[in-house]
Amino acid sequence: MRILLIGAGDVGMPIIHHLSEEGHLLTVIESDEEKCREISEHSDAAIFNGSGADLEIWRDVEAEKMDALLALTNDDEINLVACQIAKKEFGIPLVIARAHQPENIEKIREAGADIVICPSQEIRRLFLNALESPELETIYENMAAGFKIVRVTIPLNGSVVGRTLGQLNIPEECKIIGVFRGNRLIYPDESLMLKGGDSVMLYGSAEAVEEAAEKLRSVEVT
Repeated sequence: MRILLIGAGDVGMPIIHHLSEEGHLLTVIESDEEKCREISEHSDAAIFNGSGADLEIWRDVEAEKMDALLALTNDDEINLVACQIAKKEFGIPLVIARAHQPENIEKIREAGADIVICPSQEIRRLFLNALESPELETIYENMAAGFKIVRVTIPLNGSVVGRTLGQLNIPEECKIIGVFRGNRLIYPDESLMLKGGDSVMLYGSAEAVEEAAEKLRSVEVT
């Protein structure tokens, strides 16, 4: 996959290393020369020193050939402009952007981002989820698209313990990605019998996922 990444800061740098290790064809635009040198020492990415809001540098990196954009700078205005350029000038299929401030999420989405992630908002949500529902972990949620990925831990006295996946009767708009049993990931075959302590990964429409998660979290009343 050909990926253009803008911003090699606290969020961007670890992603650069990961994508490089995964074998993606990575191009990075970074305004800080020192960070550009650091990237070159630890990654085989193509590196361009400049601003992600500069249309000329987009032409230099041949943005029209990119499959995806990651706009990850600490400046929401640059990320917004980058999303506009990606969609309107070069038609990049997948645009993912960071929002430093929660109030800018919708603006960046309207500028062309397919997915907007606000780290501060995500961290707050994860802590609140852990506090309020320790057996339910939200991995990813796109409220605008109504899409959600969660991990649900089945209680030891759960009402679904002893049932197979095929017997769960969960909504069609919700799919099971896999089942974690201890440190082992099990393929979600319909004949798989659930045990207390299993963690089930679900994805789909938010409403359907929440309905399925509620069923998996329910307990036997004695």
